[in-house]
Amino acid sequence: MKSFKFEVDNTEHQAQDYVKGVFINPVLPENFWTEPLEYRSEEHMKHWEAMPFILVESGFYKVYSLDGGAWDRPSLKGGFDTQEQAINFIIEKYRT
Repeated sequence: MKSFKFEVDNTEHQAQDYVKGVFINPVLPENFWTEPLEYRSEEHMKHWEAMPFILVESGFYKVYSLDGGAWDRPSLKGGFDTQEQAINFIIEKYRT
């Protein structure tokens, strides 16, 4: 997967794409799927807490968010057939 650099809130992120304020296949920090929330740095939480993103797996668009739904990893919020559906879900759920 090819990734590109995007600057958001003065922080550089890498992802396959950044559409309507949503990262598509972001390059995630080390231990993102296993680090308990209480051990994550303030800087890490500032950039990832409640910031939903999309991972594309076998043509399916999964929305995840580090929102405290799980103590050590982001929560799966939904799966969609298209990128547009996934982005619209994020916009409706997190930005209204």
